Order: sequence, then C-alpha cells, then structure tokens
Amino acid sequence: MGPGLFLALLMLAPTGRAETAAGLDAQGVDPRAAIENKYGLDVRDEAGRPVTREQVLSDLKGAAVTRAAQNAFTSSLPKARAILSALELLADAGAAFRLAAAAFALPELLPGLPGGGPKISVLWMLLLASSAVTVAFCRRHGYRLTPSLSRQSSIEVLRC
Repeated sequence: MGPGLFLALLMLAPTGRAETAAGLDAQGVDPRAAIENKYGLDVRDEAGRPVTREQVLSDLKGAAVTRAAQNAFTSSLPKARAILSALELLADAGAAFRLAAAAFALPELLPGLPGGGPKISVLWMLLLASSAVTVAFCRRHGYRLTPSLSRQSSIEVLRC
C-alpha cells in the first residue's frame, strides 16, 4: 500500500462520516431557531441531526415552489387567479381574526370594566339608532345611488 492510496483514503474518510442536515423535517426543534441563530449555536433535533439555516431555507423555497406549482393551473373561468388569491387572503384574514379573538377575549375583559357588563337595552338602542341614521342618510332628498358601470358594459362610439 503506497502513500497515494493512503492519502486517497484519508481524503475520502471525512465525506463518508458527514451528518445529513435536517430542515423542516426536524423533530423537537423549531426550524426558525436555526434561521435566527445569530450566535452560531449548534442546533440539533431529537435524532441528533444538525438543523442548518441553509437546509431550512432550501426546504422553505422548495415548499414555496411546490405551492406555486399546485396553484398554477389553467382554468376556463375568467379571473380565476384573482379569485384564488382573494380566497387565500380571506383565509389569512380569518386566521388573523381568530388570533385577535383569542388575544382579546371580550368576556374576560368586561368584568374588569367599571359598571359591570354591558346592558342589552343600551346595545339595542345603539343598534336601532345606527340603523335609523343609515336609513335617513340613504333617503336624503337628491341622494341617488349611482351604480358604477364598468367600461365593458357601457356603449362606446368608435370613430375612424
């Protein structure tokens, strides 16, 4: 066995022992801890695999590409892409409202207010007053509801 073979085995040995890094599949650790690791700590999951920033970011990029590929379809409906993005925005808004409702639970906040809980009669009076003001505003003299017409539904005269 010559020194060349020994040197080749020595060069190949570290690559055989390299640990495979975990990304989003890391168990028992938040992948954001690896992304926000500003002190350079060794972040490992339950299986002892290192969780690296590069692997987490590449997994996130792959998930975004997969999601875009799932959403990229050809539809016969007009403006289907706008409807899909509006539905996704509606789902995000719903999640935000659920989070806000959990953070500001009204039944937990009301007992701490002076005077106790709200009286139902006061709430009904406010509701009736707001509806009366709305009706009075809509029934004003000279007030006319003008529907907004799109350019596609209006008649245009073309001159050559």
